[in-house]
Amino acid sequence: MPTIQEKQDRLIDDFNELGDSFDQYSYLVTIACSLPEMPEAEKTPERLVAGCQSQVWLAMRAQGGRFYLEADSGTLIIRGVLKLLEELLNGETLADVAAAEITFLRKTAILETFESSRQKGMGYILKRIRGFAAAALERGVDCRA
Repeated sequence: MPTIQEKQDRLIDDFNELGDSFDQYSYLVTIACSLPEMPEAEKTPERLVAGCQSQVWLAMRAQGGRFYLEADSGTLIIRGVLKLLEELLNGETLADVAAAEITFLRKTAILETFESSRQKGMGYILKRIRGFAAAALERGVDCRA
C-alpha cells in the first residue's frame, strides 16, 4: 500500500498535468460531486470546523488503529478538496495521519485560487484531522468525533 506521501506525490503530478489553476479548480468542482453528502443529522456543531469561510463538517473515527474521515461542505471547491483528503487519509494508520504533512495544496495551483481566509480555513481542517489522529493514538482506543 502506498504511503500518504507517495499518494500525495502522485496527486501532485496528476494535478500539475491538468494545467493551470483554472483547470485544477474545474477538476475539483467535478470530483466534488463524487463526495457523498453527509446526512443533516450528522452535521452537528461538534463536527463543524471553526474558522472556515465555508461550513465544513468532519466526521472522524479511529478503528483498529486506522483513521477514517467523512466530510462535507456547502462549497463545491472545498468538497473537492475534502474528497482528496478522504482518498489520501482513509485507512491510514493513526500515527501516519497525525504526522502527515499535507503538501498537495501548496505544490499545485489549488491554493493560488483561494483567498487568504479560505487558506486559513484549510489549515484549521488539517490541524483538526491531525489532532484527532494524535489524540486517538494517545488514547489507544477506537473512537469517533
